[in-house]
Amino acid sequence: MSKEAAPAPVTPERTTPSIAPDGLGRGLFAATDINPGQDVLHISIPFVAVLDTHQLGEVCSGCLGRRQLENDDRRLKGCTGCQIVKYCDRTCQAKDWKFAHSLECAIFQKLRPRILPINARAVLRMALRSERQKYPPQEVELFRQLETHIKDIREENPAQWQRISISSKAVKAYSGVEMKEEVISAYGAKLELNSFNLTNALYDRIGLYLHPYAALMNHSCDYNAVVGFDGDELYVKAIRPIAQGDQIFISYVDTTNPRPLRQKELRERYYFRCRCTRCEQPGDEGNDEQGPTDSAAAETQAYALLSRTSSDSSSDLTPHLPAPNDLATDISTVLQNLPPTRITTQPYVSLRDELIAALLARQRYKAAFAHAAVRYLRIDPAVYPREIHPIRLVHAWALARLAVLLSQGVEVTHGGEDEVALERFEVNFSLVLWEVLRRLVALEGRSCAVPGFQGLVGGLFGQVQAEFAAAGLDPRRMEGQIREEFGKVGRLVEWILDGKV
Repeated sequence: MSKEAAPAPVTPERTTPSIAPDGLGRGLFAATDINPGQDVLHISIPFVAVLDTHQLGEVCSGCLGRRQLENDDRRLKGCTGCQIVKYCDRTCQAKDWKFAHSLECAIFQKLRPRILPINARAVLRMALRSERQKYPPQEVELFRQLETHIKDIREENPAQWQRISISSKAVKAYSGVEMKEEVISAYGAKLELNSFNLTNALYDRIGLYLHPYAALMNHSCDYNAVVGFDGDELYVKAIRPIAQGDQIFISYVDTTNPRPLRQKELRERYYFRCRCTRCEQPGDEGNDEQGPTDSAAAETQAYALLSRTSSDSSSDLTPHLPAPNDLATDISTVLQNLPPTRITTQPYVSLRDELIAALLARQRYKAAFAHAAVRYLRIDPAVYPREIHPIRLVHAWALARLAVLLSQGVEVTHGGEDEVALERFEVNFSLVLWEVLRRLVALEGRSCAVPGFQGLVGGLFGQVQAEFAAAGLDPRRMEGQIREEFGKVGRLVEWILDGKV
């Protein structure tokens, strides 16, 4: 082993691997009682982490965007060798060079202007680091034990197997490693089945991530832990109390989706059927069955609109493009005709997220705030009942950021009568902003957000507090006014849900 192959910092003291019941293979189990918000697992060095192709020019390949969240104006500098990856500065460049880029830079240079797809770049890194013995032996052994499901892939998804095979041939040809092509294919299969969506602290996908110890965690739609990333650091936090000896479950798919959709995705990507309580007990989810007022045609239209959006970053092939001009109008039409009982079910939950994104893209900040308020007050408490859930926290942050813009009187693009009508509520955005941030800060220490997110919240709250103090005001003594402003926001939400906008 080389001197650089020191064991990667992993904090597994709260977990232990063991054989899982019900044919789930191996799993991770709690070695002690774990409270909500506590770290179940923390891994500070990945086995491999790579950016989506369209993120290579936008996100630092050294810190994986962590420092960019702290400074939006940070300008990245390209690697002078390959000119493919970019960095915040020499510190980030040196970190990535030592980890893996020194092994791949010359290969990227030869391929330029072509860029290998994300999975091929990940397998290339793993093959190069493996051959040069840069992995700790315990990680190598864990990785060796991971399932490949190659037989299932070949029989049930020939297109996936073809993609793995083509990538393996490319890695073998470009890397010059002595590793056999079938071994490289096994690397690719393990990557596809065991990798995580790499996200930033705001849960925006930026790439993929793999660590063989984290990959031991099994799936349940009734999960007790959630995964988050802060740069290249992985955090697994308890979303509810976990007793010593309980298995750690995370979700591999979006559990807000109805059961048939979840089962289809799990079968097609991971080759198993979920038998958790949510999947095995019929009638336990209102989202699974259409209500009497639900329209199949409306649902079909909603899914068609979702397929048109460009914010699904699961694909590495298509860069994010601005949403079509008529997208917000089309989505609004569907949501306006939606029965109130369906606003917290899919596909309408995701459709409202896409509407907010489309409104933001067109600087329609007032309308975006209105729908973000609907999500904050009416949707998230039902979809994510635990207030410490990271998605719920990120949505609260989005509402706060919109309140910042509107409190500063930022010029907005008027979309028509709806923008003018929203002004009737005369919301004091500064007080709303302070209260949303106060609630987020109050959860610090028991939330499931990663440290980088908590840092963003604390930093903005400090700025807002200072601005109030400079004006001689103390929001802590303005409880009555804050309740009044949230009453206005509540009336705005009812106005939206009555189909006025």
